Amino acid sequence: MKKRMSNSVIFFMCLVLIFPIVDIANGFLLTMGLMLPVGVLYRLFFFVFLIFSILSKPIPKSSYTLVTFVFVVGNSLIFLFQSIFLENMVGWIIDDFGVFVKYFLGVLISYFVYQQRSDFPKFYYEKLFHALNFLFILGLLVPYFLGVGTQTYEASNAGYKGYFFAQNDLSCAFIIFISFTGYHLIQKIKNKWDFSAAFILFLFASDIYCLLLIGMKTGVVYGLVIILYVMFTLMFGKNISILKRIIAWGSSVFFISWMTLHGINKILQLVEGTYNRMVYFYYLYDGNLVKLLTSSRSDFLEGGMNFFLHDTHLIFTLFGGQGFAYRQENFGRLGLIEMDFFDIFFGIGFGGVILFLIFIGYFIKLAFRKELMSVYSVILVVVLLYSFFAGHVFFSALSSTMFGLVCGGIVSQLKINSM
Repeated sequence: MKKRMSNSVIFFMCLVLIFPIVDIANGFLLTMGLMLPVGVLYRLFFFVFLIFSILSKPIPKSSYTLVTFVFVVGNSLIFLFQSIFLENMVGWIIDDFGVFVKYFLGVLISYFVYQQRSDFPKFYYEKLFHALNFLFILGLLVPYFLGVGTQTYEASNAGYKGYFFAQNDLSCAFIIFISFTGYHLIQKIKNKWDFSAAFILFLFASDIYCLLLIGMKTGVVYGLVIILYVMFTLMFGKNISILKRIIAWGSSVFFISWMTLHGINKILQLVEGTYNRMVYFYYLYDGNLVKLLTSSRSDFLEGGMNFFLHDTHLIFTLFGGQGFAYRQENFGRLGLIEMDFFDIFFGIGFGGVILFLIFIGYFIKLAFRKELMSVYSVILVVVLLYSFFAGHVFFSALSSTMFGLVCGGIVSQLKINSM
């Protein structure tokens, strides 16, 4: 008999499941020119719920609690000192508070799961990921087939993102989903074929289609790598019966044949706009592959570093950062590098970088403990790599939430009295 979940866990799952709906509603309002803070209010409510839920239960005396406490309190002090030393205006302070809420969201989500893990069985957590994946698929494909929504890149026909507002965040979410469904598809095929296996296959195929539809370079390449990995594992992996191996081979031959005859044209249609955009920028950048592959982030980094080093408050900002509204208002487009590790350094200084490395280093060590290694461990590394090259993970509401759920998947496997 499965243990009944507590009311706080049930409410938490509801808040997680509605967040793609909130993002779609927020994006729809923005396309209509209505600047209603639907997403901001939702995240603020989620943040307050997590704080009160965590504080209302006994706080475990563990190394993880200490790491989380140091991260949240340390960054909060940096935020406070920035407001004082940089003499930020009230509007800038409010904007930065919103950024820190998003930054803390993933950390608090993972700690909530850790604290409530006795009421959060592995079975339910996996179902939560699959349900969330399904909602994201519907949120992207339904508007697409209805012929509404927006393109990934403005002023071009490159990619499609429906009513989701941020394409980098959306691509990151589907990279996480396809990693999760790819792993579970292999496990289902190895063990038992049933309705759930068909559902996982549907999610996996839809995730591939969505990544192609979004048209982000990193997402498309990663999706193709996962397809090849799944096919290779099913054809040559261990613990797969002869019958399943034959079916896997037959399916792969069919897939390759279909791709050769029809699929390539369809894929080319989906990514044609992205391809044309890359060709345009290739010639615009005079063949500079670094600028092309980083989408000019290398230029943003150079310009942002120059502004950072010549700041009049350098002695403070070197250790405490410049904040986020301060950079945006003073440096314009160069105030955001879109490579998270550099944005952390510029935004919250060496102090913030140290706090970040402590938290991430702790989680990497935890994720690759023999008894805790899982698909979440692999996804954690993938997300960290994505954040370095593409950004929009730790300071993005959508990606930060997904990051917190991935970290939550790692700590949910801990024994109650461990750590």
